[in-house]
Amino acid sequence: MTIIKKTVAIHPVIDIYVRETWAALIKAGYDATYSTALNFMLLIAIMETITRGWSRETTQVLQNFLKDEKTIEELSMTEHLSKAVEYMTREIIENARRMIEKTRKDQ
Repeated sequence: MTIIKKTVAIHPVIDIYVRETWAALIKAGYDATYSTALNFMLLIAIMETITRGWSRETTQVLQNFLKDEKTIEELSMTEHLSKAVEYMTREIIENARRMIEKTRKDQ
């Protein structure tokens, strides 16, 4: 299994549907995770697009999404902030590890 990114910003509306799908999969007896639900939804979207193509309504919704600069900027900012927190956390942990090692060597 390929892990592309550890952090992906998900639009709040999409998050609601992923969580509903997740709950439905669990209720149906599957050992599902958030990732399973998201992949399940993406697979449905891909298969439906391949077999039926996009409707005019879907095309319009996608175009509106891509033109929504505020939402795109917010998603990008959320992802950048999450990456920054992840980086800082790693740095703090690494610095603490070095300090502990130094303290042990000095004793």
